[in-house]
Amino acid sequence: MKQFFNPITNFYHKLSFWAKILILIVILLIVVVTFKKNDKKQEGYQQNDVFEFKSGTDIYDDFYSSIYDQLVFSNIKDNYEIGKIIEKTQPTSESIILDVGCGTGHHVAALEAQHIPAVGIDISSSMIKQAKEYYPDYNFVQGDVLKAMQFRANSFTHILCMYFTLYYFPDKLTFFKNCMYWLKSGGALVIHVVDRDMFDPVIPPANPLLLLSGQRYADKRITESKVTFDDFIYKSNFDLPEGSDTAKFIEKFTNRKTGKPFRRNEHVLYMESEDRILTLAREVGFIMQGEIDMIKSGYEYQKLFILVKPS
Repeated sequence: MKQFFNPITNFYHKLSFWAKILILIVILLIVVVTFKKNDKKQEGYQQNDVFEFKSGTDIYDDFYSSIYDQLVFSNIKDNYEIGKIIEKTQPTSESIILDVGCGTGHHVAALEAQHIPAVGIDISSSMIKQAKEYYPDYNFVQGDVLKAMQFRANSFTHILCMYFTLYYFPDKLTFFKNCMYWLKSGGALVIHVVDRDMFDPVIPPANPLLLLSGQRYADKRITESKVTFDDFIYKSNFDLPEGSDTAKFIEKFTNRKTGKPFRRNEHVLYMESEDRILTLAREVGFIMQGEIDMIKSGYEYQKLFILVKPS
């Protein structure tokens, strides 16, 4: 053993002072990276040891916020939405846009990249934490948009309510009233609305056709998703009973290594018809200005409606 180490020792002693320092730094980095990898693995297994059932706002905890983008993020969709919203509503550097249900903050970042001031709000503190980690220079707040005192009157030129956020509100009338209160005169509210019977509920990573919906080629509507990630297997199913306005989106997570289920999420979506949603908006005084069809971004039977507060 001594004979093995002697050449290494002699080589090390012949090195310059700075070369020795560099070698020590490299060794230290290797140790730190190895430790972090092992620590992350242990954390993941600990999280999967106990089965968890989550519903309502409890779904959006640290675990779900950390994997959220893997499940639903689409750069193509986001860029298309923001591009069309800017084209149709003409915000400027003097505008101030509120993004309701901002999630991990990508819409806010896309607006700020165009020098349009934006604020993101989400009821989940974990989502806000994730958004701030991604975009520390932008403005995100944790709060409840069903409370009128969340913001002052006439605070925003635009309010966005994107990607199914509207369907988490059982009381949409209150939401529309609050938006009317927070918007400046002539301000725009943009809401994401789907054809509940026709839209594709398969999550992006489970759709191999990318910009084409697999629903077009299926005899029966596909409602299930299955995706295998590095550490877990994900399954989901969308269920809207015939004649009902209430849908459930069930997500199941299974530890890939052990094969044991470790989590189930139950999302409840309040999916009134498109006509009913727009009627509620008109009841509080909004005027329809236009609509944006999402089909060009690969999201068929989905639209953004632009509603305006009268001047």
